[in-house]
Amino acid sequence: MTDSQPTADQPTVLPPGEAVLIPTGAAGVVLASAPFEAVVALLRRGITALAAEEDFPRLAIPPVVPRSLVERAGYVKAFPQLLGTVHSFAGSPADWKPLSAHAVEGGGWHSEQRLSDLVLLPAACYPVYAGLAGRELTDPVRFTVEGQCFRQEATSETGRLRSFRMVELVTAGTEEHCLRWRGRWLERVTGWLAEMSLKVEVEVADDPFFGPSRRLFQAAQRVQELKFEMKVPVADGLVQAIASANVHKDHFGEVFGFTSGGAVGHTACTAFGVERIVLALVQAHGPCPSAWPESVVTAITEPS
Repeated sequence: MTDSQPTADQPTVLPPGEAVLIPTGAAGVVLASAPFEAVVALLRRGITALAAEEDFPRLAIPPVVPRSLVERAGYVKAFPQLLGTVHSFAGSPADWKPLSAHAVEGGGWHSEQRLSDLVLLPAACYPVYAGLAGRELTDPVRFTVEGQCFRQEATSETGRLRSFRMVELVTAGTEEHCLRWRGRWLERVTGWLAEMSLKVEVEVADDPFFGPSRRLFQAAQRVQELKFEMKVPVADGLVQAIASANVHKDHFGEVFGFTSGGAVGHTACTAFGVERIVLALVQAHGPCPSAWPESVVTAITEPS
């Protein structure tokens, strides 16, 4: 907890002004106003309170991860259209000399950039599964993670950001544990969002798989009910998923070689789209959080 976040013994005072996202000139990359960030801090308190119901050690996830991790996890095959890669110049000063004149806006200075060993974090939970590699889980494990994620979204509609914050509750264990855990947290988070007076709709969903088999993968995901999304209006006439509850079956256990109960380990996660939740609150209660009903602020920070 930072010094700027109020404790349970301190009153919650939201700064005046509008909770808005400010364009930067790059689609899907925004700045957040001080009132917006104040609501983000409240959401972190609320998610921390939810996580206190179980033992969730907290992990801070960096904005870049090894390229080998997403290759091994299958993300590159499944979602190449969303992945952001990290390139860099590895040449000598002599190699750079003819390129330096092009280091201007719109110039071709990047022609000799090469793919590095890093990619931008696509989902906050991925490093957790890699960290379980080779382990036998005698009991289920749980983590709370937060990361600055990136996805090369094809649209710049409100809430569909390319750079965004994701908080996740993550678990790994047996199939029975993960299914039961996902069901509990789907109900718990849906109830929490409803306490904030948000109009929540829960829908079976699928991921944006890429390639000729995408429809088959999406249909299988829906039939097996692997992904549920909690959808809420985030702007006039626009409903988006602001949270999700997911099971991945034994995919990550197989890929990273961890087991539970004598079988390949299963995983599940509940994900919170931080910016989208704030936008949903603004849509429901107005742009100035300092004017929101105290009952809404209490519902955010103190889940019942």
